[in-house]
Amino acid sequence: MKSLSLATALLVASLGTSQCLADYEQGDVVVRIGWGHVDPDDDSDLLHIDNTLYLDDTRVYVDDGDSATFTASWLFADHFALGLLAALPFEHDLAVAGLPTLDGDLLGKVDLGSIEHLPPTLTVQWFPVCKESWVQPYVGFGVNFTTFMDEDISNVAQDYFEDVLNASSNASLKLDDSWGLAGELGVDIMFGRDSNWLFNAAVWYLDIDTEAKIDFRTTQGYNTRITTDVDIDPWVYSIGIGYAF
Repeated sequence: MKSLSLATALLVASLGTSQCLADYEQGDVVVRIGWGHVDPDDDSDLLHIDNTLYLDDTRVYVDDGDSATFTASWLFADHFALGLLAALPFEHDLAVAGLPTLDGDLLGKVDLGSIEHLPPTLTVQWFPVCKESWVQPYVGFGVNFTTFMDEDISNVAQDYFEDVLNASSNASLKLDDSWGLAGELGVDIMFGRDSNWLFNAAVWYLDIDTEAKIDFRTTQGYNTRITTDVDIDPWVYSIGIGYAF
């Protein structure tokens, strides 16, 4: 709610201070490069083994991540654009809590591994102020596709699988791709009356839900799979510079 309030205040302030100086009209293209911070609003189901044994009190945590972002807007009509969010891969550390020990105790939060992901997002954007304004706030709604890569299991997790679950092979981690809705709020501020350069600030909310799967072979010769559904659902914050063509 704090993030949403800040974003709303940004839009209201932009609407109140805009003046008609520069052009944002049909056919224009705006490109931006910046730095993005992903702040997951994460949650997960219980971990379960081979779809039979549920591990009570377990859950997965997803840490923050940062990377370069690239965005673009193509105004297909005055006040309306197609927006694209792209980025270099974001890297996140993963943790897991509540794993049972051989003594029957429960572990606290321990390192599970790390992942990288790409979140390309397509939105329809609305620029509500006059098209000549040097301050251009916008709001957008659309769809996000997230693909995961470079999933790694930590040494701490590998030792647990070997000591408690009799793993005889290195465990592998895989997260399924995700499709979900997306919303954004941002503002472009031109550097001057005759300048095409601009400052940009934006925030997105992405619906990212995935299934995590951990696979390994046991000393008894069985293939074991641990699965859980993970809701990442991050807020993504970005600041940067852009150019309007």
